[in-house]
Amino acid sequence: MKQYLELCQRIVDEGVWVENKRTATRCLTVINAELEYDVANNKFPMITTRKSYYKAAIAELLGYLRGYNSAAQFREIGCMTWDANANENQAWLNNPNRKGEDDMGRVYGVQARDWQRPDGTPLDQLEKVIDNLKNGVDDRGEIITFYNPGEFDLGCLRPCMHTHTFSLLGDTLYL
Repeated sequence: MKQYLELCQRIVDEGVWVENKRTATRCLTVINAELEYDVANNKFPMITTRKSYYKAAIAELLGYLRGYNSAAQFREIGCMTWDANANENQAWLNNPNRKGEDDMGRVYGVQARDWQRPDGTPLDQLEKVIDNLKNGVDDRGEIITFYNPGEFDLGCLRPCMHTHTFSLLGDTLYL
């Protein structure tokens, strides 16, 4: 909690107002903010200074892990987060790659579960990382990324959080 509150204070003290043209909102912004938590010993970094919608957050993560590409799929598991991006984002509504109502395109979980290699064959990044770690393989390349600039125009939103690194040091997994 301390790290989060310190970051909030840094944003207030040093932040710069930036307008997001896609959402038409202003946001007080700092660059290169990082929070690091030790989740060993059953510790979980839950923000307690404001209401947290942890069930929706867990549902959203589950949708990413499953590779969902439709706001309807997210709604079915209790996450309404993607409704506006899929159905109210004017740039996406006008995009010829959009496949209709609730379509999100190639965002987040799709990139994790169906990354397109240059030859057009799919790579399931999540499966690769899990298989390698289960077999004790850690080549410093156990990374899942949602950041695929070549496909930004194929989705309703480019990723905000985008890179996840996994490392084995001895018998300890670091996320």
